[in-house]
Amino acid sequence: MQEYNDYELVALAKENNEEAINIIYQKYQPLIHKKARYIYNIIGSKGIELSDIIQEGMIGLEEAINHYNEKDNTLFYTFANLCIDRKMRTLISKVNRDKHKILNEAVSYDTNDDEEISLLNYIYDKTDNPEYGLISEEEEEELYQKIKSQISDFESTVFDLKIQGFTYKEIASILDKDPKTIDNALSRLKTKIKNILKEED
Repeated sequence: MQEYNDYELVALAKENNEEAINIIYQKYQPLIHKKARYIYNIIGSKGIELSDIIQEGMIGLEEAINHYNEKDNTLFYTFANLCIDRKMRTLISKVNRDKHKILNEAVSYDTNDDEEISLLNYIYDKTDNPEYGLISEEEEEELYQKIKSQISDFESTVFDLKIQGFTYKEIASILDKDPKTIDNALSRLKTKIKNILKEED
């Protein structure tokens, strides 16, 4: 059953197939743990434990399994990601309401802007162009939006997962793709972003 894709696994999970359910949980556990650790590092230990955040993420995944509809033409990963974030966000707002706005942004669907922009550091060596390190936050955001507008939906998904620290093999597992496919997508992303950065010079 390990060779089944998400659509097939979710269909079986809805029929209470324990093996399919376990495979989905094992597959998405790294994503939940990474999100939980990221949030926990932001809020510290003020009234909330890392295990609590992880638990909410697991509940979000369960909801994603129960409510996912393939006819919506959305990847299960995309839907699960949204459900996981929503549950974590709800927990945080209950525990720390005075920081609701900041924390809500910290677990938004695409992760926060600062973390997304940090992918540029991964792809673009500032030593090649020291001036790049001097651009304003507004210019970085504009550049980020330009990049997102020039990559495909699939590349955008790979982009977001890479930002969260996943390796290309882990991304391949999450998206039910061959690792070579993900490696090629990352190579295309690097090329596209470097070309966009050259246009900015």
